Amino acid sequence: MKSTSQWAAYGLGLLLPLALIAIILSADAAEGPKTAYVGVLAVVPMLAAVFATPRVTAVVAVITWIAAFAFGHFASDGNVAAQQVRLIIIAAVGLAAVGAAVLRVRRERTLLEALREAATAETLRQQAETDQLTGLRNRHGLLTAVAALDEGSTRTIAVIDCDDLKSVNDRIGHLAGDHYLQAVAGRLSGGLSKDDLVARWGGDEFLVVQQIGIDDAVHALTRMQATIHDSPLSVDGSMITASVSIGIAAWPASRAFDEALSTADHAMYQAKSAGGNAIVSAT
Repeated sequence: MKSTSQWAAYGLGLLLPLALIAIILSADAAEGPKTAYVGVLAVVPMLAAVFATPRVTAVVAVITWIAAFAFGHFASDGNVAAQQVRLIIIAAVGLAAVGAAVLRVRRERTLLEALREAATAETLRQQAETDQLTGLRNRHGLLTAVAALDEGSTRTIAVIDCDDLKSVNDRIGHLAGDHYLQAVAGRLSGGLSKDDLVARWGGDEFLVVQQIGIDDAVHALTRMQATIHDSPLSVDGSMITASVSIGIAAWPASRAFDEALSTADHAMYQAKSAGGNAIVSAT
């Protein structure tokens, strides 16, 4: 079944040129026994070349030449030499139109292949930078996004650890644990700004990089932490109250990423040692 674009190309590349042939020759016939308009038929194959395949363009070119020859034979103005010149021009333009159609189709195929390759490359890039379980950035994706940040901007980094994933795995099963991680990831990405970088760092740990000061980061993450704890997660039909421990560190331009990460990670362990569902910030 032809698509809408194929039907459009069929109509513009074949039916419209054939209609133009009929219109041009009808106008010529209305003027009397002469062939003054027959030369205009030379534009018809070029019209087909814009929309049709080379094969259809060749068909249109042949039909155009035959129509010009037949009309000249039956409604000649008596100028045989002029009619021959018209036929030669129409034939030459028809051949040029087929060549133009071939070049157009090749360019379209080259462009389509380039677009497909670009789409494939983008898909592979996204797959390489995306955690398949949660849909968040993975470690590579976060590091790539961090590398693109303005080095002079104010930034904070937060390490977020799920307090009770092990108990979920033990009580309900590891598949439920996966659903638990997906639910927490959804709360994280949905509860923070779209400008914040959120990633699954590994296991049940998430990282958040924000381009704000540490006080604002603590406020935003405290609100997000409360949302996770106060809104039970639905996991395989069971309602589970989740909690996360969060360590936040300032990340000034003078500090390396690994150093800031280590500070935030240490703060996160302090939050877990305090009983979990807590936030500890460090500068």
